[in-house]
Amino acid sequence: MPITARKNKLYAAALPILGRRCGWRHARADADAQYLPGIEHAWKAHHVVGGCVQVLRGGQPAETYTAGYAVLHPARPVGADTVFRTASIAKAVCALLVMRLQTQGKLNVAEDISAFWHRPIRNPHDPDTPIPLGSLLSHTSGLLDSQLYFHSFNDNITADTLLGDSGSYLPYAPYAHFRYSNFGAGLIGTLLEARFQTSFEELIQQELFRPLQVDATFDICKADSRRMANGYRVLPPGRTPAFDARKRIQSAAPLAAPDPQRHFLLASGSLYITVGEMAKLCCVMMDGKHNGEAFIDAKSLQNMRTLDPAETSPRPGMVHGMGLFSLMDAGVLPYRVYGHQGFAYGAVNGFFFDERGNGFVSFNSGASERRVGRLSCLNRDLLQAVMLP
Repeated sequence: MPITARKNKLYAAALPILGRRCGWRHARADADAQYLPGIEHAWKAHHVVGGCVQVLRGGQPAETYTAGYAVLHPARPVGADTVFRTASIAKAVCALLVMRLQTQGKLNVAEDISAFWHRPIRNPHDPDTPIPLGSLLSHTSGLLDSQLYFHSFNDNITADTLLGDSGSYLPYAPYAHFRYSNFGAGLIGTLLEARFQTSFEELIQQELFRPLQVDATFDICKADSRRMANGYRVLPPGRTPAFDARKRIQSAAPLAAPDPQRHFLLASGSLYITVGEMAKLCCVMMDGKHNGEAFIDAKSLQNMRTLDPAETSPRPGMVHGMGLFSLMDAGVLPYRVYGHQGFAYGAVNGFFFDERGNGFVSFNSGASERRVGRLSCLNRDLLQAVMLP
């Protein structure tokens, strides 16, 4: 995935020449198709392999748009029931779980994360300062994705080993410096397992998905391979999927029991869900309510949107809160929106909504990974296609 401005410029120059071509001709809408031209144009401009967009209007799911393929060989088209791996959008859903538990009085985002663990967790550069749970949610904890963390994808490395490695920390106090951290976000899942002595999967089913009647899972073994989308790189266009859903399901082990030492890779990206089911979670993030009753309290809703408890309103630009980022950029939209993105295995996902309850959820099986700053160019175009007045 291109990160720097220079790499994004090179990516943009190479995409029309070397990028994977769209293998579909027209997008479809299941109802009111007012956004069809704009969404189809964005998908084609960014070489979407297969996409699905669920529009949100007035705090409720509205029409769904689809195009292209969930699996290329043998060809299987994307439908409204296609299940996608959301990548980092899982972090926002994990944050919603934390805020539900906070609303119930079972934890507090101000708590020292050592209170969840079996031993103190401290940044060796600042050993006297506690690391609050909220700083993990807002990527300001000082934890980073070290080389040892990347080795943990294939090697049997424990959470304690990573937490004991000085290379896992930046020389900053909590809330002092933003550094996006998959390890820090994934650690939240293991901390919850340690406190509640249940697997992260069962905890989120019990406290979030079942009460909201959401069909979703962090356990790929529970996913239906007949409805799962693969992930494909658009540039360079690989011969095989970067994420092969069927093979992943066949090789996975069920998440039946808690394992805090090894489950730190779950909460940061391993959510499997459709756009329609994700829309239900977005609607709760809008006003904290489910069926007209409070599901998360006002404090927790504010926590999700702001960087730390001292802030009273989001700042300009693209700023991460405790689970959501706020985007205030006149070059994109003339008003603020909230949401999250997800990049993995070629997929470029996102969800966004405004104060009126309007927005969308967008998942795909592969697209251009070009960005401007931290905002995906595909998501930028979809924001303007669906939400520009």
